[in-house]
Amino acid sequence: MFIRTGLVCLLAAGLLTGCLSSESSSSSDAGGPPVAPEAPTLRVGIIPDTQGGGQNASVMPMRALMEFYREQDVDLLLIVGDLSEEATPAEYAQWRSVVDDYRDDFVMLPLQGNHDIKGTDQDWYDNVSDLIPDDAIQMAGQTDKNYALVRDNVLIVTVSYGQIPFAYDFVREMIETYRDQVDHIIVSSHNTMVGSRYGNIRERAVEAYDTSAGDQQFLLVHEDYRQLFADNDVIYVAGHEHQYLRSLISGYYGGHYTELVSGNASYKGYDSRYGESELIQQVVMTKINDGSVDGTLDVNASILTFNGTLVDYRSYYESHTIRSNEDGMRELATPDWKLIDRFTRSAERCDKIVFPASIPAGNQLNMTHDKSYRTSLCVAGSGEAARILDGENRIFNRYDTRTRTTSVEPGVSTAQSNSALAARYYRWLHIPHASYNPNLNNSQRVRLINAGTEDEEVEIRQTTIDLKKQVSLSWVAAREGAKSAVLLVSGIQGQDGTYNGARGAQKSLAVDTGFAGSYGDGSELGKQPYLLPEGRVNSNWTLDDDSRGDDFVLQFNVPSGADASSLQLARWNDAEGSWEPVVAAECLSALDYDSSYLTSLPADVGAECSTAAGLVSVGTPHFWVRLDREGAFALIDR
Repeated sequence: MFIRTGLVCLLAAGLLTGCLSSESSSSSDAGGPPVAPEAPTLRVGIIPDTQGGGQNASVMPMRALMEFYREQDVDLLLIVGDLSEEATPAEYAQWRSVVDDYRDDFVMLPLQGNHDIKGTDQDWYDNVSDLIPDDAIQMAGQTDKNYALVRDNVLIVTVSYGQIPFAYDFVREMIETYRDQVDHIIVSSHNTMVGSRYGNIRERAVEAYDTSAGDQQFLLVHEDYRQLFADNDVIYVAGHEHQYLRSLISGYYGGHYTELVSGNASYKGYDSRYGESELIQQVVMTKINDGSVDGTLDVNASILTFNGTLVDYRSYYESHTIRSNEDGMRELATPDWKLIDRFTRSAERCDKIVFPASIPAGNQLNMTHDKSYRTSLCVAGSGEAARILDGENRIFNRYDTRTRTTSVEPGVSTAQSNSALAARYYRWLHIPHASYNPNLNNSQRVRLINAGTEDEEVEIRQTTIDLKKQVSLSWVAAREGAKSAVLLVSGIQGQDGTYNGARGAQKSLAVDTGFAGSYGDGSELGKQPYLLPEGRVNSNWTLDDDSRGDDFVLQFNVPSGADASSLQLARWNDAEGSWEPVVAAECLSALDYDSSYLTSLPADVGAECSTAAGLVSVGTPHFWVRLDREGAFALIDR
């Protein structure tokens, strides 16, 4: 089963790979938009934790992933740690029994997780060193644990568990050395920086120990890491949490980077502990399944496809009932991989974080709590410009977390009291609710309980969180007969209205109320039931069977000097492998866009027109169109 969906079809068709059609490279196009040079395609798959319980590696999910990645023509695998449970020679032998069957299919980049350090270094070297390419750049003193590799136009830096505090200079040096030679940077490690359940910032900064050299070193570099990653558009890939999560982590003083928590390939799942750290993190997708709800676990497969400045990301899951190697392949013998997350973007892009429509009426919006898809003008290097004019995030996902408590350890913790520990949570991870700075996740996100008694603790309260979206407008060079650069719109159709309980139970957005304090206005109300727009999504975790997304309005400016009357705005049709006008020419209004057109047609077009659209010639000539599907857009000959 070879899966090609959405903009992956563009890659396959050659539109975004530089494999140009004869028409677009013919002499008849002389003087038209520049065509893109050919660029190699690198497909990177991710192997989450494969610890198998007892003294085992989880052979069955691992083999299912390897088969899937081979079918998808993946070139390289990031193996993000916890290869086994106890790191014994017998477990490594199990792990190698799968790996060796696929040695000729992939380059494999393993790193140590917290379970792998239970064994000896020599066992690690004996079982992974021959997998690491000879041209890998090794960190001094940490051979085959921390290393970097350049493949095509991608830099990959791997850092093993426990090494992040001490690897900052190595990571920075690799990024600075290769930044101008690559378009994409991946940093792969076992623990998350933020995540939802563990996270270096929570464990090594907020709850730091004076007795831990690693914690004290991490306190010196964690803010530098955040800004380094944000400045360089890093994709940080981790494991450890046995659940899938994608989020945006803010830099210390600007920008953001992507954190991918790769999910699960083991025989145990985990619940959602802390949830979103809203001060520095915006969660844009998560799926939880700890195995306690219906007896199934998830195995997660994710692929990053790099081509020139473009990256296309797809993440899939399959459920299964396997709890030991003795169970055999069961459901994973013929898996039905379901698409749960995706994005497509280029290095030349404009991003916006869009909040859900569930924000309480009357809340101060605090600059960033914007539920509108409306963006500023996004200008390509070649001069084209586009923006989203209108639309609101009315289709979003929701999830729950569980209550957690913690407290200082006298003489050990860096925080000197529980009050100081709570303050550290608010310094680095969470927002104390105030009318001028609302915490949309909970009115008392972190609080002191049983204050002044021997049972005093810091409580991170169970709550209910609505996901945000990362909407990206990206530019790539003109392809396949386009008369302009190609605009990629991504992130609007990335959620389908699911409500995930803290252990994985499926709840209903339309019926179920969230936990107390989660409404987002400072009260003790829970998040309220929410009705999704009808007839658009199936709320079943499978993105590619949703027919429509939110309505939004796209503006695409006509390039300076071009004759607008000879052009039309088109979308790339995956099925046909060609450009398709967004509307017929007779359905183009001459009127400026008005907000009423989000739900109606302009007065100067016929009722038979499929959507509202216009070509405005006054001022800056531009097309505008109401859409309910993201995709690739360009100007073509009329």
